[in-house]
Amino acid sequence: MNQANLKEMPSNMEVFKEGKALDAGKLTQDFPQTCPANDSKDPEGATGKSPDSTGLVFSSGPPEPATQMVELIKRHCVITDLEIDAMVLWVLASYAMNDFRVFPKLALISPEKRCGKTTTMEVVESMAKDGLIVSNMSAATIYRLAEQKQYTLLIDEADTFLKNSDAEINGLINSSHTRSAAKVIRCVGENYEPKVFSTWMPMVLASIGVLADTLMDRSITINLLRKKSHEYTEPLPADLMGLTEPLRERISAWVEAQRTNIRCLPVEVPDVGNDRAGDNWLPLFTVSALLGGEWPSRCAKAFRELTVVEEPELQTMLLRDIRQYFLASGSSRVTSKDLCEALNSDEEGPWKTCSNGKPITPNLVGKLLRPYGVKPKTMRVGNSTLRGYEQAQLEDAFERYLS
Repeated sequence: MNQANLKEMPSNMEVFKEGKALDAGKLTQDFPQTCPANDSKDPEGATGKSPDSTGLVFSSGPPEPATQMVELIKRHCVITDLEIDAMVLWVLASYAMNDFRVFPKLALISPEKRCGKTTTMEVVESMAKDGLIVSNMSAATIYRLAEQKQYTLLIDEADTFLKNSDAEINGLINSSHTRSAAKVIRCVGENYEPKVFSTWMPMVLASIGVLADTLMDRSITINLLRKKSHEYTEPLPADLMGLTEPLRERISAWVEAQRTNIRCLPVEVPDVGNDRAGDNWLPLFTVSALLGGEWPSRCAKAFRELTVVEEPELQTMLLRDIRQYFLASGSSRVTSKDLCEALNSDEEGPWKTCSNGKPITPNLVGKLLRPYGVKPKTMRVGNSTLRGYEQAQLEDAFERYLS
């Protein structure tokens, strides 16, 4: 296989066009059937709200709180402007969590200690709806808390116990990502009656180093930085929660005034080849569209910078390189032996060391392709009968997993 040709296939990020990103968050005309129609019985001035021609209801008040939230974060935290925007939009969206199908976690990740992790948690708590910071917890406390109230649960020191805990607590935290699945069943009482508990609540996870892939995949990631010697942040006041109570009231009032629009507003999230990222950012794009002004473009820029298109998994890379082999060779089939030789000839690819430091083999190729429903076929090559693959066998997998 031509080594240069193996690298010609476009990456997922190449489909992300900046122009499309900057248009993200704009209103579309595909309004849901549940969106209220323009009600002539409520003319402008009767309630202070005026429906526009789309049926969305826009209010003359209360004022947006986002600017004040940005100022608060900048005063106490060392975070990039784009990450500040993401934090502000996440907090605003969390007040309307019940109006979304999916709601992401907010992951505050620092490379080392002394990067302001706990300070940032306290700032988020000061803006959050019913914020509650904890530094350790059992699995049961998650759904017991949710039974009391829909807290915004801020888990500090997540790296010290989530990484070493059993799978149950990670599973419970993961379950809170999608509203329909944010439930667990436990037996309670003397008769061990099954009872459904909710895990549906906003969550913030603070950690030194990244957390499990399943948690990171469900999160908006904020990368914390240690202050440089010339950078200054104000220390947090002891009565931060009291001082920010008016801000929380302002956030709550603004979100409540927008609830109908939040439920009905269709927005466009840029396609980066990752449906999970689109689901995670939809609440943020929705809020940015309602804030208006520069916020939709600011949200799109944050999305572009903070959404990591990860390297594909090994089996996806194999599909990609097999497709490139067929394109480069012009052939419609390949023996397992020839395929492995072509893969191992790529000096920059993973194939020479992918099997515990050894080259890829026909058996490993078959194992990696099996989940796609692809098995090697017997084929005649000259006077020999060999095992291999036809391009037609893989076309469905190419279209589904490489598009």
